[in-house]
Amino acid sequence: MKLSKDQIEQLKRMISKKGYVHIDVQYEILDHVACKIEELLEEHPTLSLEDAFKKVHSSFGIFGFSTLEESYMRSIQSRVKKYFWQEMKDFLTSYRLLFPILLGLLIYQASLLLNDPKAWVLILSGFLLLASIGVIFPYWRKFQRLKNYASFTTSTNLFQLVNFGIICCLYSYQWVYKVPQGTDYLFFHIFQGGIILVMVCFALSIFILPRVLDKSIAETEALKRVYGE
Repeated sequence: MKLSKDQIEQLKRMISKKGYVHIDVQYEILDHVACKIEELLEEHPTLSLEDAFKKVHSSFGIFGFSTLEESYMRSIQSRVKKYFWQEMKDFLTSYRLLFPILLGLLIYQASLLLNDPKAWVLILSGFLLLASIGVIFPYWRKFQRLKNYASFTTSTNLFQLVNFGIICCLYSYQWVYKVPQGTDYLFFHIFQGGIILVMVCFALSIFILPRVLDKSIAETEALKRVYGE
């Protein structure tokens, strides 16, 4: 038997009560559950929808629908990583690569004008901190609008990269610009080189993160049009 619209809405509420609050996760689970419930009700017409739901839920084992949720989340994470590396490849092979190159030349020229060979560290840190704010602020507002969708909230894990970059910017003052005394150790130079490498990678990422997030937003908006609120 086919489930009615009211029965579908009841199933969505039952799934939500199980702790799956993201709308797209609910529909992902619903796609798997509805068919099994239809088969159960076909075999046992007197069975209530709630009892059928309990039977289907128990058939997934002790973890219930968590396996479906985890599978969906992994697919999103895999898709976001694919977007990131594809955008990075496109960026490195397009004219947009000129932007960080020009930025590097400007920072180097500023260091010469300031007559301070290490001033580039502070200038680059300042640029990255301002750029981070420029990325986080507009997408944080979009997060408030799309936070009910796992397809968007999962992609915001990219902000961990921003957080790591900001931490390296803060460390750069002490460990690169203002070199502590007694630092003729191999470990220090490795650590210093690591900070510089992360800052450079972070600077490149700033140019592609908005494009990756925009793709995620476009997918979420498409889901929103299908699923509604």
